[in-house]
Amino acid sequence: MFWEDESDLMNPELEGMISVFLPNPQSAPLLFCGVCGYWRDVAISTPALWSSITIHDDVNLETVKLWLQRSQNHPLSLLVSLHYDFPPDKLLRLLKMIYANMPRWQHVSLRLPTARDARHMLFNLISDEGLSPATQLQHLHLSIEYPDFEDFYSEALARLSLFPHSTLQRFTWGSYTMPDFPHLSTSLWLNLQQISFITTTARTLLSFLKACENIRFVNIQSLHTYVIVDPPTAPIITQNLQALNIGSMAGNLTELINLLVAPSLKRLSFTHRGGRGQSIGLKDFLERSACKLESLCLICKSLDFDEAETKTILFSSTFTAIPNFSLRLAEKACSPSFPQAIIAETAERWKSTAYAYHEPKNYTYHLGWGMLDIARFYGICYPFLVKQLQPVRKWSVALTDGPLTRA
Repeated sequence: MFWEDESDLMNPELEGMISVFLPNPQSAPLLFCGVCGYWRDVAISTPALWSSITIHDDVNLETVKLWLQRSQNHPLSLLVSLHYDFPPDKLLRLLKMIYANMPRWQHVSLRLPTARDARHMLFNLISDEGLSPATQLQHLHLSIEYPDFEDFYSEALARLSLFPHSTLQRFTWGSYTMPDFPHLSTSLWLNLQQISFITTTARTLLSFLKACENIRFVNIQSLHTYVIVDPPTAPIITQNLQALNIGSMAGNLTELINLLVAPSLKRLSFTHRGGRGQSIGLKDFLERSACKLESLCLICKSLDFDEAETKTILFSSTFTAIPNFSLRLAEKACSPSFPQAIIAETAERWKSTAYAYHEPKNYTYHLGWGMLDIARFYGICYPFLVKQLQPVRKWSVALTDGPLTRA
């Protein structure tokens, strides 16, 4: 009920959407209590039903207190999203309840009203170097955007670097201000297996990959790949990187991949607006890495990524050896007959799962083969999924929403 299996997510070993419930009498788990007395008794006596909760500005503190009581000692999944005008006295009482249950934190997403609130949270989470009550914390998602406090970001990450428990393997940095990874302690980053960014640059990403030797999964909403100042003198080898998912890319793909070697890479997905030469650069990267790619998903929004670029890909055995391949071309970048013709000519090996069709809502042609398409753009709370009365999309591809879910 709480773990939504998604076998086609970029990292199935770790992921699934983390469901958190918006307290509402017409949604689970309160909905179960209204069926009959027996169901009510069962629901109230099942701590797991009350261990996942969303807290927004209109939260009722007594409801939060009730859910925390009914969850007993079960690990907690919490999504707390509060705006700057949240009443200070109410915030103080709410945070006191949440911090008292910090030893039960497992999956936690936090957006607090002010930098002062966020700093106070970090000092509760890590009271001193090597000391933290959050012994079960597996995933921490911080949405922090405080433009009037520029020093906050370096201070926050420096504090996080003192987190002592190896349980923390997934981290989301929800800020448009990026840290300087080479100047941070690596004690935290060595344990991480997955990280997500709202936005970052190729230079910052490369410095992070160099610092985080064990990272396996990287998810980026927006990547800027403009010319890198003082690039590394040799490619950075990411021995353990298995999946790289980039929602959108500004600049030239080759500015990143020319400086990267990923021998364990299995899944690669990105949206870009680059033009000619991208196919050759991608081919060189895959051959240099000598990885056994299982899935490659490209969304190409530039008219310069045309029939010639597509032929460079599909006439190469480097790409046709990939069992799951998805390419979306801008509809004006090729003739209407081209997608089906090129797939018929090059995808003989995969003809049982090959496809080519028009996606009018996305203004693209979609062609490829295989059963796996991970070309997805996730929302700002990813992987937390709020369950409520109104359906919420899990993800989108360009302009097309993925499946909806509700409580």
